[in-house]
Amino acid sequence: MITAGSTLKQLSAVLSVTLLLMLFISSPNSNAQSINDQNSNDNTTSLYQQKIDAAIQMLQSDDPQAVSRYIDAELHPDTLQSFGGEGRERYIAYVSDIKLFYGALSLLTYEKLSYEQPSAEPLQLSARVKSTNTELEYLLRLNLSAEAPVKVTDIDIVVARTPAVDNKPADKLNKQQLAQQLSAYVDRLAQRGVFSGVVLLADQNGVLYQSAKGMADLRYQVPNNTDTKFNLASMNKMFTAISILQLTEAKKLSLTDPLVRYIDPALFAKGDFDQITLQQLLSHTSGLGWPTYPDTHPNNVRNLNDYRPLLKHLPLNAKPGSRFGYSNEGMLLLGMVIEKVSGLSYDDYVQQHIYAKAGMTQSGNFDIDGVTANMAMGYFYSQQLKSMQSNWFIHGIKGNAAGGGYSTIHDLHKFSTALTSYQLLSPELTQQAYSAKPELNSPNYGYGFSVRSAQNGRVVGHAGDFIGVSSALRIYLDKGFTLVVLANQSFASEPVINKADLLLQQL
Repeated sequence: MITAGSTLKQLSAVLSVTLLLMLFISSPNSNAQSINDQNSNDNTTSLYQQKIDAAIQMLQSDDPQAVSRYIDAELHPDTLQSFGGEGRERYIAYVSDIKLFYGALSLLTYEKLSYEQPSAEPLQLSARVKSTNTELEYLLRLNLSAEAPVKVTDIDIVVARTPAVDNKPADKLNKQQLAQQLSAYVDRLAQRGVFSGVVLLADQNGVLYQSAKGMADLRYQVPNNTDTKFNLASMNKMFTAISILQLTEAKKLSLTDPLVRYIDPALFAKGDFDQITLQQLLSHTSGLGWPTYPDTHPNNVRNLNDYRPLLKHLPLNAKPGSRFGYSNEGMLLLGMVIEKVSGLSYDDYVQQHIYAKAGMTQSGNFDIDGVTANMAMGYFYSQQLKSMQSNWFIHGIKGNAAGGGYSTIHDLHKFSTALTSYQLLSPELTQQAYSAKPELNSPNYGYGFSVRSAQNGRVVGHAGDFIGVSSALRIYLDKGFTLVVLANQSFASEPVINKADLLLQQL
């Protein structure tokens, strides 16, 4: 899969020093073995460089068949099988989308071509590249199979957090300059066709920048505006977590309660489902895996209760509490707990206890086959049609506790304000929500919130991604900023978020 060290020269130096030390301390018999090992390692490094080069050449090529040839030659068959019966076609489409979005990628450095591999982790190679379309630097990462012949098992592209070389410190910006530079950047992305959506940046005194680009509906050429409703994908998980914490504050449940106290254990397959706790579901450490549901018509899964007959297909892939494993179904189960404890439907509970309290009048889990004013349709590039295609026939018909609801940049700004001013939860429980949980084996995730600390201090929020959906909320707790990016185009929020993050470091 594609998403947003030491150089080869550094690696060669390390290998040379290692060889010299072995020549000094080894016996004559061991010297020959050392040289053989060195030659083997050099050959391995050369193979790894070839793997990186092949991926970059594919991404740089103008040949329309480059992606399919690369997939056929380099991808491990197990990777393709994991995508189902149409795995090859789906993976080709996915890589093609990434190639179209990032544009030409120029190689800057080889970051990691190490033959040393922790036994518990996949062997990973990486190279630093720069995108023509987004103007940002990324790490192109390949995971390789352990067995021969060596094949690529995963492709990933993530933003590079530090510059490739030590440049002089960036000029300091004031807030007005920051807003101007962000505005100019969003304009350039939109002109290149890689951003369709809305952006809002605010501090504690109000909105510094807001803008809308692209079309909410391509067929009828309806433009996005700053009040357009966008699909949130997984961002709804924040609302689910806040709801559970509110019920905790009301002493209607405890975070250490077992899940089966609220959901009939007979609905699950065999396994330690009775060991799962609510806090494990909140922190994605329940051990739940990705289910394979039988084909179900969208009309049959509009509400949470419609998922109950499907729970028997839910696998338990790890001992509850043993490790982090992102789970949409975990949040669905928490939605069922909310309904059981509150006596309200999930939608009604969130409406009354979050949206109404925060003043979020344009948010909800709307039925997409109904008529909701000012709603953006999601789009992605179809390899089959050779044009943009709507995503409304490939995602759920209605959002739920795991994601798929709709909101606006202004409503999410209101949510950020209500959350950080403790209008939704007490200060103690608010801090619990957006504090990492390493004690639960969740080092970068709290209760329904992603958590990170870097040059901009503590940053919390959540992202949401699906085909034709790319959304994110970032709350800069230490600097006092809120950034909301909602897009109806695959991957589109990523460069805006990362550019804003870089600009905020210059304040």
